[in-house]
Amino acid sequence: MSGEGKIEIRGVEKSFAENHVLRGVDLRIPAGKITAIIGRSGEGKSVLLKHMMGLLRPDRGQVLVDGVDVATLKGRDLNDLRARFGMLFQGAALFDSMNVTENVAFPLREHTRLSPEDIQEKVGEKLHLVELDGVGSQMPADLSGGMRKRVGLARAIVREPEILLYDEPTTGLDPILSDSIDRLITRTQNALEVTSIVVSHDVKGIFRVAHFIAMLHAGRIVAQGTPEEFLAMKDPLVSQFLARSAEGPIRVL
Repeated sequence: MSGEGKIEIRGVEKSFAENHVLRGVDLRIPAGKITAIIGRSGEGKSVLLKHMMGLLRPDRGQVLVDGVDVATLKGRDLNDLRARFGMLFQGAALFDSMNVTENVAFPLREHTRLSPEDIQEKVGEKLHLVELDGVGSQMPADLSGGMRKRVGLARAIVREPEILLYDEPTTGLDPILSDSIDRLITRTQNALEVTSIVVSHDVKGIFRVAHFIAMLHAGRIVAQGTPEEFLAMKDPLVSQFLARSAEGPIRVL
């Protein structure tokens, strides 16, 4: 991959008891681009995201953000690093007892000293960016799946992070809603000029949004390149995954 490296993952290994999830991951995330990490469910894509934010520490290897080893950070330094990230969780992870405005405002109220007026202004800006004007008083239970994802994204970007992480952003959505979320990811990237990492097994969606793609399989990155390079690859692992076929070297369990 070309371009300045925002995040570098070097030989990262991670096990949970007897489950060896990451087995030596090497990956470079370029700044200011959308990088997609693809692979089957359960391959460790979300685990890799948690290492980037310092929510998990590798058993071996390094995760570097702008050259700083995340595993060496503690206390305020670690909190400062995490403040540079925004994350859209797989299920949006909204607070059921809060309305849309309160959900989006939560990070500002918890982590800044902004006035209520300034918080309201920022919340309004971000809801406008995700095309949710006028829904601030609604509760999460009243929203569609796609709207909940948009609220989750507004909350993820309300502190204007440098790095955005998307954990399976289109899971559970129909094709039309999935396309709208993919378009939103691209529009958010263009508007905020952030570094974005999308983990997904949605092949069509990834090719709509990504500048670079990396495939995680059996605990390692087995292929990486631009979307055009991926489509031209003859690797049987890549071919099987892109074809969404049960036939090939990837075992169906």
